[in-house]
Amino acid sequence: MAKRSRKLNLASLMTKRLNGRFPQKAMELIGMIIDLGGDAKSLPALDHAGALLDQFLLGNVPDQYASQAHYFRANIWSAKRYMSPDWQSWLWKSDAIDGETFELRRAIRHQGFIELDWTVQAQIYTNLGNILHHIGRFVEAIEYWDRALAVVPRFAMANGNRGIGLAYYASALHDPGHKSVLMIFAGHSLSMACDKDAIYDNPDNLAASEHFSTRLSAIWTNYDIPQTAADLDLENHSMGRGKKEREYRRWCLNQRLFINPLNDVGPNPIAAQDVMTLSSITTEIDAGPGLPAVIHYFNIIKQEFCAARYAMYEGINSTGVHFSDRGVLLYNTLDYPAFGFAVERMKMAFRGAYAVFDKIAFLLNAYFALGHSEKKVNFCNVWFEKGKEKILHPSLDGMANWPLRGLFWLSKDIFEDDFRKLTEPDAQLLYELRNHMEHKFVSVHDSFLRAISPFMSETPKVGILDISVGDLKSKTLRQLKLARAAIIYLSLAVYAEEQRRENESGDDKLTVPMILDTWEDDWKRQE
Repeated sequence: MAKRSRKLNLASLMTKRLNGRFPQKAMELIGMIIDLGGDAKSLPALDHAGALLDQFLLGNVPDQYASQAHYFRANIWSAKRYMSPDWQSWLWKSDAIDGETFELRRAIRHQGFIELDWTVQAQIYTNLGNILHHIGRFVEAIEYWDRALAVVPRFAMANGNRGIGLAYYASALHDPGHKSVLMIFAGHSLSMACDKDAIYDNPDNLAASEHFSTRLSAIWTNYDIPQTAADLDLENHSMGRGKKEREYRRWCLNQRLFINPLNDVGPNPIAAQDVMTLSSITTEIDAGPGLPAVIHYFNIIKQEFCAARYAMYEGINSTGVHFSDRGVLLYNTLDYPAFGFAVERMKMAFRGAYAVFDKIAFLLNAYFALGHSEKKVNFCNVWFEKGKEKILHPSLDGMANWPLRGLFWLSKDIFEDDFRKLTEPDAQLLYELRNHMEHKFVSVHDSFLRAISPFMSETPKVGILDISVGDLKSKTLRQLKLARAAIIYLSLAVYAEEQRRENESGDDKLTVPMILDTWEDDWKRQE
């Protein structure tokens, strides 16, 4: 009887008009149609809600409702995704996923976002974290769940999804110690979601508490959380030999820049080392002499990232004039440029972090035998058939490799125009900035002095990308975070593939372990 009533209510709501309704009432009507249409799996209802949003936005809509309209469109895409017969399959391309991601980002970027109710802001952040987690960008998803909790600290949907996300992240790891620690934090987030003081944005979401409780019980059943937590020491770990090193490592922790999954659950000293590596690699006996090339590749990627990270730290903390800048004769171009070694260090950091992507593509091409030319493979084309830019490589299409799929969707943010336009402000123009650094010119300026300069009416020079010191800092930091996430996805993508190969090979093959020594820190000096 309840279902019949719900259907009648939906049919009745779809006959109502927006004419004469105040914006709040209009959005309430559209929201109810979306919710009931999704529950009823009614594509006509969802399309009708979309048409009402189009009509609504034709008027002089207050900013907060324009932002909310994007959120509602994201909910329509989400409902359509769940209605799709293949929504649980390993889709690497999906209009519904793209649409949901676009609309959530549009909602956040809209100037009316800050006028929305706090719980609505928190829900939008949560949903964006959820879709990023679904496609395999689980490292970046944590940032959005944390943003939601910064707005509404006891927001149940953010805590619950964060807990589920951390549990999946833990399950993808190949280090059992890291797995256990992440499970502790997953359990804590789920406990917060189930707490009696947890905040829900909608009474209907209370049903989610049962789901979070079930997930929490599974963690407690499979892991000895009390004992693991009692044995865990997050603080008493070395942060370096001197004050400068300790300050650098503290900055890395606070920015979540260590190649260490433990840094994703907090800026704790236990995470102040770049300890994540590739998992064990199995090769055929006749694969040739020496170690697998991917181990060499990963070492180099990791070391170059860490060097770029320190270059960034050095650049933003430099004071005064560096001696290498003395005697470098430059003309005053009257536009308050920011010249000097510190700015160039930040540019070097950006280049180094951006270069990580193409090196990852080279490794993927070799490891998964994708067949691209060594001279032409890059992070943009490695995912597609050779010479066919938009046709997904048959070896990847449908592959059940969560972190690898995350890398693919990360590449879309960098190279696909529709995605690039809707990324966070500090993530925009990354491709253009890199292109100008490598092939044209980047002019960095002091934004305050530039604002009061009487000489800035002239047309920008061809070939020069003009950017403030602040923008260079924020974009380089974002690039470092993306590169760091990509390295983690790469490590876990290889691990997932190694597990698949092991499962398919059967138990009749003889494997002989080869233990590798580590390269000691004291060997990294130049005499």
